Amino acid sequence: MTLDLFFQYLEYVAVAVAFIYVIFQILQKPLMWYLSILAAILSMIVFLYRGLYAMTAVQVYLIIVGVYGLLDWRKAKRDNAGTSNEGKIIVRPFEWKVGIVAVALSIAIYFLLKYLLGKVAAADAPAWLPMADALLATNTILATFFTGRRYIVSWVLWFVFDAVAVLIYFQLKMYPYAVLFACYVVMAAIGFINWKKNGIWEKDNSII
Repeated sequence: MTLDLFFQYLEYVAVAVAFIYVIFQILQKPLMWYLSILAAILSMIVFLYRGLYAMTAVQVYLIIVGVYGLLDWRKAKRDNAGTSNEGKIIVRPFEWKVGIVAVALSIAIYFLLKYLLGKVAAADAPAWLPMADALLATNTILATFFTGRRYIVSWVLWFVFDAVAVLIYFQLKMYPYAVLFACYVVMAAIGFINWKKNGIWEKDNSII
């Protein structure tokens, strides 16, 4: 087996794990965080091989967020154990101060990454690769943070960001990821509808 073929198979495996992860994310099952960590490890290897250095680094962030998300969701489950909310989708009302700071930091990180990646990009790499890599990384960081906070608006971000990612991965000829993120666009819409229909506010326990 050649090295290129190995990474091609690994890309398919990473995509399969990531796809299953989002299904569990929609259903708000704790197993989603274990799958997210596994998908991040596999994708980290694939992205490094593909020269997407920002996306390689962001997988470490996703692993950390996976651990944080799992602990936070377990706490929410314990807090609602034995109540009428047990087993429900617990959604946190959007915190504007947190959101504004997160968006501002994401913008700053994007420009910093774009600059740094431009310095280390391979000579034969497309001129737009640093911009695309930085955009994918910062979008992932922001949307994942909002998901970890259990904001319903995270699904809106995923919908927009995933649509952009489809175009980027297609241009990079990473077709398994392009197909995956096309599915993510649909699943983001489903996730939003599911949380909107079946979720309850964390603070006042009212039906959304």
